Amino acid sequence: MRCLVLAGGYGTRMQGILGERPKALADIQGRCVLDRLLDGLSPLVSQVSLVSNARFYPVFEAWAARSLHSVQLFNNGSTQADNRLGALGDLDLLLSKIGYDAPALVVASDTVLDFSLSGLLQQFQRTGFSQLAVRRNSDPADQRRRGVVQLDAEQRVIAFQEKPEHPESDIAASPIYLLTPEALARLPSYLAEGRPKDAPGSFIETLCQEQRVEGWWMPGALFDVGNPESYQAAQDGLS
Repeated sequence: MRCLVLAGGYGTRMQGILGERPKALADIQGRCVLDRLLDGLSPLVSQVSLVSNARFYPVFEAWAARSLHSVQLFNNGSTQADNRLGALGDLDLLLSKIGYDAPALVVASDTVLDFSLSGLLQQFQRTGFSQLAVRRNSDPADQRRRGVVQLDAEQRVIAFQEKPEHPESDIAASPIYLLTPEALARLPSYLAEGRPKDAPGSFIETLCQEQRVEGWWMPGALFDVGNPESYQAAQDGLS
């Protein structure tokens, strides 16, 4: 299984804490976010590819030189937030380099998990359909900032709303996707249609309308380092 790590953003909300370091290399209890993520993924995947912007690319090169993990690095050429490719643009760049013809686990680089993704891969191997990691969200205000999912009895995604004003479910999508080659192959035409490049949920919403996508229930907590508050929550939750 291939793993594609999206690290092309600039983390503007975290610059006061991190300075010229990307969110993926933020320290949590003595170990950076990316190493923590790859610690859990290494037994499950055969290849890891990471896309960075041009500004942080040398920082990732320095990290890779001393990391125990083998990661293929790609530079998306972006030099500032104004010319960033967006998460989907970064994903398409990666796929154009390594191919659309095999399934891929797609994760955001600022994600930390306290559980294994082995169950996600097992569900994919059992059914053969694209998988979306989901969880219950008891906070209605927070749910309006999420991808909101509805599932049927077979765990098929029957509705997906990206950041709706009035969520129709308490099931939230997480930035972890295991996509089939058919799903990955839809991305270039999706982008050519002028769709949002920095809203992965919008792409997932389109996939759910055109292909079978299933929900996989996360067995633990997911933390991110998107802003100082969530970074502190990750520090506290993983202490």
